[in-house]
Amino acid sequence: MISLKENNTTIMNILDSTRRSNSEETTPLLLKPLLAGLCALGLLSGCAQLPSASKSDTSTHLSALQGSLAPSLDSSDKPTDLTTQTAKVSVTNDHPWLEESKLTALQHDNLWDDIASKLVMGDQHLEDFESYLAFYLRNHRHLERVSERAKPYLHYIVSEVKKRNMPYEIALLPIIESGFKPEARSHQRAVGLWQFIPQTGHLYGLDQNWWYDGRQDVVQSTEAALNYLQKLYELNDNDWLLALASYNGGIGNVWKAVKRYQRKHPENKTPDFWQIRRYLPKETQHYVPQLLAVSHLVKNRGQYEVQLEPIDNKPYFEVVELEKQVALNTVASLSDTPRELFSKLNPGYLRPATPPNGPFHIVLPLENHQQFQSKLNDKALFDIHWKKHKIKSGDTLSEIAQQYQTSTRAIQKLNHMKDHNIRIGKTLLIPVPQQFVPQLAQNEQKSQYTGPKLYHSVKSGESLWTIARYYNTDTKTLCDWNRIRADQPLRKGQKLAIHSDQYGYQTHYVLKKNESLWVVAQKFGVTTQELSRWNKIKRNQVLQPGIKLTIWQPRGKQAAGYRQYVVKSGDSLWNIARANNLSTKTIARYNQMTEKEYLKPGQVLKIPYDQET
Repeated sequence: MISLKENNTTIMNILDSTRRSNSEETTPLLLKPLLAGLCALGLLSGCAQLPSASKSDTSTHLSALQGSLAPSLDSSDKPTDLTTQTAKVSVTNDHPWLEESKLTALQHDNLWDDIASKLVMGDQHLEDFESYLAFYLRNHRHLERVSERAKPYLHYIVSEVKKRNMPYEIALLPIIESGFKPEARSHQRAVGLWQFIPQTGHLYGLDQNWWYDGRQDVVQSTEAALNYLQKLYELNDNDWLLALASYNGGIGNVWKAVKRYQRKHPENKTPDFWQIRRYLPKETQHYVPQLLAVSHLVKNRGQYEVQLEPIDNKPYFEVVELEKQVALNTVASLSDTPRELFSKLNPGYLRPATPPNGPFHIVLPLENHQQFQSKLNDKALFDIHWKKHKIKSGDTLSEIAQQYQTSTRAIQKLNHMKDHNIRIGKTLLIPVPQQFVPQLAQNEQKSQYTGPKLYHSVKSGESLWTIARYYNTDTKTLCDWNRIRADQPLRKGQKLAIHSDQYGYQTHYVLKKNESLWVVAQKFGVTTQELSRWNKIKRNQVLQPGIKLTIWQPRGKQAAGYRQYVVKSGDSLWNIARANNLSTKTIARYNQMTEKEYLKPGQVLKIPYDQET
């Protein structure tokens, strides 16, 4: 007579070998009558509640439940989709009792059951992570809340994991990374469900700009994370635990830990995670056991009395591809998607509208998808264009609205503003009617300055007038460059943008007898202050003939045989001619004017001269 112990051993061996075969989904169906009969005879044991406090009890339960060894994830034994497999099995004459209704009944309605049936990575390492089980059991509400937040995302993540034949534990990784919060941020600037830092996000194609952050996009970040994990799996000799450690601590730290271990154990060429664990960063030492503990609790949640929010084992959302910019609240309204749910499904968009240039995608609940698809041909959906405007000193909401041919009310509504107050440095999203977009683009192209640009730091005693004069321009132009009012007082240290090539080209002048800085300044159309600063001399310093002075002149404005001089207040043709050792007749003739003509401040004169003299 076969003993109870022998029966248990035999059954567990059959189940273990069944899991390892390529037909793991169909073979258990053949064993179902046998197992049911054994259970009825009381021959199956080990299904008692598992106390969480005792290490020995936990290990005993795990051994009885799964055996001592977990199946490896090689090419012949990869997790498969139960739903897909049962769909492929047909009723044959060999097994007439396998009716289609029975096959359908075996499919898991609750996604957590589907996941639990395929979690295998941690079975043989219970003693290494059971202390983490106690933490989650003490904080049982944490997993409950996480399971609620996972509801919109988990089926999509599981389906992507299935497509790649990756371990199902990977689908639970966002529990450890972000608690299934797509807006989660870490102190290391990691963002999203999968907690990508900016550099790694860029490396794996996740755009990050004012409009959009791909690290928060559920679809894009999941694809990037799985690509990254598969790459780490390859780099770690096809070891998933080392790949997970690399995902958290970096591949460099894992390789360093391997080298440190091998220096003490040179005979071991391929150490595993548990062997190198002590050499890893502290956070990474805890990271992998945390995931295994969560996976173990999900798998055995009945024994541990862990409550998880039921999730239907079917797609939750559909992805809609778009080419044109669109307002997100319009999409939510047209698809009848509640705003809160819409935001949960599209957390990658940081503004009320999608970026100006597509393509991009919108995620909608499955039941709302068709309704929105039917309205994609509605031109009203795309008849507004959105621009961003960074508020500068002197801006008012009404002036901004006028500039973009829109209304202050539209700007306020789009940016959730309670009043007309705006703050310098803040960026507003501006709705621009579609009919004005070409005109706006044309105006921007015309006003765009493509020449040299520099910044002037305001010094004590300077004014808009003195700075404008310094750069051979007028105060109105200087104010336009910086979007400030002419009566606005300047602060010491304030930076002013200068759209000018005033000092793009350097020349030299040898001081002659009886010449002063004032004479040279007049000759070259600069100030004595500029000459002093350029040559590091004092303005009242007595200069000796023969000294070589450095002088800056506008690049591209130096014509052969003459230079340009900007007339200043108080100038006359006579003193300009005297400063340049020329006659008034020569300057007048060169500029096609009469000697008695009145000069205006800002007027540009051509001054013929020879640098060598």
